[in-house]
Parts: sequence; structure tokens; C-alpha cells
Amino acid sequence: MSFTRRLTLSFVAILMLSLGSVLIQVWGNDSRRRNVWLLQHVIRTQSELNDFSQRMYSIHRKILVVDALSESGIENRITEPERQELLSTIDALLALEGELNDDLQEYLEEGRYQYLEAQLMLRRWRDFLEHGSDLDTANVQREYEALSGRISANEWYLLTRSDEINVGLRNVVSKTNKVALGVFLLALLTTFILGYYMTRYTRRSIRQLQKGTAEWGSGNFDYSIGDMGYDEFGQLAKSFDDMASNLREAMARVRDASRRADAANQAKSGFMANMSHELRTPMNAIIGYSEMLLEDIEDEPEMPVERLRPDLAKIQLAGKHLLTLINDVLDISKIESGRMAVYWEDVALEEVLRDVEVTMAPLMAKNGNTLHCHFELQSELIRTDVTRLRQILLNLLSNAAKFTRQGDVQLSVLEKLVSGRSYLVAEVRDNGIGMSEEQLGRVFDAFVQADLSTTKQYGGSGLGLTISRKFAELLGGSITAESQEGEGSRFELVLPLDAQELGLSTEFDGASIGDVLVIDDDPAALELSARTLVKAGYKVHLANSGVEGMRMARSQRPDVIILDVMMPGMDGWQVLHNLRSDPALFDVPVLMLSMLNERDLSLLLGANEYLVKPVDSATLTAVVHELLPATAVGNLLLLEQGDALAKAIALLPGAEYWEIYHCVEVAKAKALLEDLPWQLIIVGPHSDTDAVNDFLAFLRKDYGRKVPIMLAQTESDIQSLCDQLGAYLNRS
Repeated sequence: MSFTRRLTLSFVAILMLSLGSVLIQVWGNDSRRRNVWLLQHVIRTQSELNDFSQRMYSIHRKILVVDALSESGIENRITEPERQELLSTIDALLALEGELNDDLQEYLEEGRYQYLEAQLMLRRWRDFLEHGSDLDTANVQREYEALSGRISANEWYLLTRSDEINVGLRNVVSKTNKVALGVFLLALLTTFILGYYMTRYTRRSIRQLQKGTAEWGSGNFDYSIGDMGYDEFGQLAKSFDDMASNLREAMARVRDASRRADAANQAKSGFMANMSHELRTPMNAIIGYSEMLLEDIEDEPEMPVERLRPDLAKIQLAGKHLLTLINDVLDISKIESGRMAVYWEDVALEEVLRDVEVTMAPLMAKNGNTLHCHFELQSELIRTDVTRLRQILLNLLSNAAKFTRQGDVQLSVLEKLVSGRSYLVAEVRDNGIGMSEEQLGRVFDAFVQADLSTTKQYGGSGLGLTISRKFAELLGGSITAESQEGEGSRFELVLPLDAQELGLSTEFDGASIGDVLVIDDDPAALELSARTLVKAGYKVHLANSGVEGMRMARSQRPDVIILDVMMPGMDGWQVLHNLRSDPALFDVPVLMLSMLNERDLSLLLGANEYLVKPVDSATLTAVVHELLPATAVGNLLLLEQGDALAKAIALLPGAEYWEIYHCVEVAKAKALLEDLPWQLIIVGPHSDTDAVNDFLAFLRKDYGRKVPIMLAQTESDIQSLCDQLGAYLNRS
């Protein structure tokens, strides 16, 4: 029998005995509870019967006194309050008699109780008090004595019943205690026997296993535990024997891994030594030019801006270069830790390629290279991570531009069909310095360039190709390299395409007007965000702390909140938690900003988007636009048969921040009403007067109170409307 089965059976036996003890206790408690409940009600009935007897005695004496006064002829023999008090007492006794009869019937056996039967006598007393009818004193006395006898008999019955209940309760308690004690002792004995058996069996098996591990620990790998049966301990002993036979190979693998780790550590040490130079170079430029600018401004406070522009451009260029180096290190760190996520979207590939071509133009011109692009695209849209794809292409092209002087760099992108599957193939070819076979073998290794002198001569982190290959693998593709020393290199990116039918987008791009709240403790960051967003057409509110930000969020209820993470007091995570816990603010989009890349954590805690500082203006504006809720978009619906009003509106200040939908047909305008949220509706000159009137009636009925509606039917109306509309469209 296996160890698990033995343990299970022992556990079941103990559990059954324990369950039996519990059931007996439950049964005993239930029996005691029923007897105690019955005893309480019997005692209560005794008390009520005694109270009934005393009150009957009292009212009987008073009735006799009233009757005696009546016979003596004394006027005003009883006052009205006294009469009402006697009548109330009789009513209470009538009600109490009914309750007592019910209790006697419920708690006493048939034949062991007598109904009180006092109603007739109590009603006679009531008639006597209300109407002054004659009262037969002798008959009243007999009825009262008979009632007293019944009360006494019932009291004796109840007393006897309470004694019987007490005896039964004692018997139940005694029996329950005896049975529970017996089951407990049996369970204790069984537990002791099973525990002793299992402990003895387990100790013997563990001792054998322990002896084997001690032998192996001392270096005697030839020792064998031997046969211990077919249970779990026997299987474990067999596994230990197999493990001992494989330890030599494992130790050899460990020594080999140690050698590889030493080599990787040496490579990283060389990388850090080279990177220290790479990082210091742009940092020195940033610090040096900044100090020069400060000195120039101190010497000449009224210095023209144009004289500052070249130095500022150099600072910006050095900062971007430094950011590129740091981002490479952060990207490879995220990839190696498995925290790099892929965000799939439908991408217009040709626009991305043209953007890459424009971006690479300055870098190509720096070394006197010429970039030749050739695109053969069949699909208008492909599904991929556009950020990762763009970074791969930029890395490959910048690598080619860096190692080529006064040469040609070719970028070819086309779609291929292989075995029924569609692939995107991008080839980057140059005629630069090339690589040897040995260098080509390690070109995709992290922290390693062709050789250490490459970093000193050409710069860079040595991570670009590694990151590109990792990104390609994340996208389901691959990158291969070919090269000949002195003749140039060729890199080929192959990505699988999602072969699905892509229809036209139902979304419309365009600027929008909305309220944005920026929360950051850094005044410079607040100013930069405000200038960027105001320039893009947003109304911006600024808060320099988490507490102030929460106050302004509740009072302003912005369309989007930009939130810094690292702030004193209430940090960004606390503000985000408070926003998501507030019923009035839980659905406001939140963009988190931080120097650390904690995107996954922020999305898990409820943020809508996350950007790593520093953030360029275009990215910030684009993300805010994407987060802006539909109700904040400035959508303008224009119904006009011609285009005079549309042209006039397009020239108005602020019109560029609105999405204008121009409809010629009334039916199309009416259909658009259900498709988008509208902030303004304008109806211009139109020949179909009846349809326009129906349309206006429909607008006034369903949209009149929530959307402004403007009319312009003549040229003078158009001029007047444009005057009003100029201020409306340009509001902030």
C-alpha cells in the first residue's frame, strides 16, 4: 500500500470518529435546547396562571364590594374612573384567559389540564358594571370557587410537567456526556495508534534516504539506497539513485556555465567601460554649453535669442543622443526580464516607411551617404506594432549610416507569399566597412560590437542590433545578416502578416478642444506641458501637488488628467487610487508620466496610458488627443447646399481645432446625428426648404436644449453668423 493511501485512510478514520463526536454533541445540544425551551414556557405559563388567579381574586372582591354598596342604596357608590378601571381589568382578564387556555393545550397532555371557563362570569361582571344589572352574589361565589379549583388543578399539572421535563433534561445530559466521552476516547486511542504507526514507518524510510544523501554529500556517488518498495518513498529512493548517477554530468555543465558567465561578465564590463565614454560625451556637451549660455546671459542680459539658438540646438542634439543611449540600455533590460509588451494595431505601412525615410535623412547626410528606398506594397494596412517596427528599421538604417562613409544605403520593403502565407520583407544594404566571419557571428550579441575599438571609433551602445532582433522575434519574425569585410553588409527583416480583410476606418482624425489638468511638482515640467497643450488648442489647468490636483479635479472635472508619479506627500499612485475611487472622477482618462518605465503597473492600477520622461511635444499631444473622450471632441455639423459658409468657417480663428462635417443632403446630415457627439450644428442656405424645415423641427425637439443650433439663409445672415462663430470656435 502506498504512503499516500495509508495516510489517507488514517485521516479518514480519525475524521469519521471526530465527525461522530460532533454529531452526538449536536444531537445532545438540540435535545437540551428543546427541553430547556419547553421548561421555560411551562414556567412562564405557571407565572401567568398565578397572575391570573391573583387578579381574579382582586376583581372578585371589588365586584362584591360594589354590589354591597348598590344594595345599601348609597348614591355615587363608585366613581366613573373606578368603573373604567374595573372594566379594563376585566377585558385584560378575558384576553389572558384565552392565552392561558392555548398554553395549557400546547404544553400539557390531553386529560391533564382543565380549561379555565371564566368568560361567562367575567361578562356578567361587565354587564353589572356597565348597565347596573342584578348580581346573584351566591351564584357568583360558587362560580369563583369553581374557577379557583380549576386554577389550582392546572397549577399542579404544570408543576408536575416541569418536574418531568427536568428529569428528562438530566437524562439527556447524562447520556450525551457518556456517549461523547466514549467516542472521544476511541478517537484518541485510534489517533495514537495510527500516529505511532505512520511516524515509525516514515522515520524508517527517511533514515534510509538521509543516509543516501549523506553519502552523496561526502562525495560517494557510487552509493545506492536500494529497493524500498513501490510506494512514494521507494519511488523517491529510485529518483535519488538516478540523480546520483547524473550528478557528474550536472557538475560538468555547471563548470561550463560558470565559464560562460565569466565571459558574459567580462563582455558587460567592457561594455560599461565603453558606455561610460559614450554617456560622458553628450553629457559634457550638455553641461558645457549650458554653462556657456548662463555665462553669456550674465555678461549680456539683453543678448538676442538668435545668438542663443545654436548652443541650444547643440544641447538638444546631445540630450537626444544621450536619451537614445539610455533607452537602448532600458529596452534590452526590459526584453531580458520579459517585460516588453507588444501592442498590435492596423498600420498604414507606406506612411510609416516615408516617415522613417525622412527621419534618417539628416543622419545619412552627416556621413555623406545617399539613401535609396524601394517599396512594393500590396496591402494598404498591415497589423503590427508600429513602434517596434519603426525602431527596427531605424536601428538597421542608423547602423548602416554609421559604418558607411560617402556611400549608398538601400532600403527595400516588399510583400512575399511563401507557402500560402504572406510575409513582409525589409532589406537594408550598405557598402560600408563590412564584417569578418568572426565579427558576423557575434553581431547580434548584447553589449558586444564587432570589436571594442568599434565603439571608440563609431560610438553607440552595441545594443541596436540585439534590440532589433528581439523586437522582430516578439513580432513573430526574424532578422538575418550577411557581410563581407570591406564590401558592406546586408540585413533582412522578415515579419509574418495577418491575412485578414481590413475595411475602411470608421474613426476620423482631427484636432479637438478639451480641458486638461496637469499635476506635477516640477514647475519646469508644468510650464512645458502647458505651453505644448495650449499651442495644440487645449484649455490647461495646472496643479503643483497631489492634494491640489485632487481639489482641482473635483472642481473642474477635466476631460484628461496628466499625472506625474514621483511627487512629495501624495504621490501619483495615491492620486490615481483616489481618482478611481471617486464616483464623479473614476471615468476620467489619466495619462501617467514618470522617469521609470512602470507601464504595466500603471495600467493595472487604472491608468489609461503611460509615458516615460522626457516626452516630446508631438507624443504628448497625440496621446492626449487619443485619450480625449468623445464628449470633449469639437464636432461641428454643417448642412449647406453650396460651400460659401464652409469656406468662411474654415478661415475663422480656432476652426482648425474643430472637426467639421459638411453635408449637402439633409438625409445624410440626419444620419450623422446618431453617429457622433455634436457640439455645434449650423444650417446654411439650401434649396430643399421643406426638408430643411423638417430637419430643424427634429433638431429643436431632440437637440435644442443640449447642442447650440445656428441658422444662416442669406449672405447677411452668413456674415452675422461668422461674427458670432468666431468667438465661439476660438473659445478656450
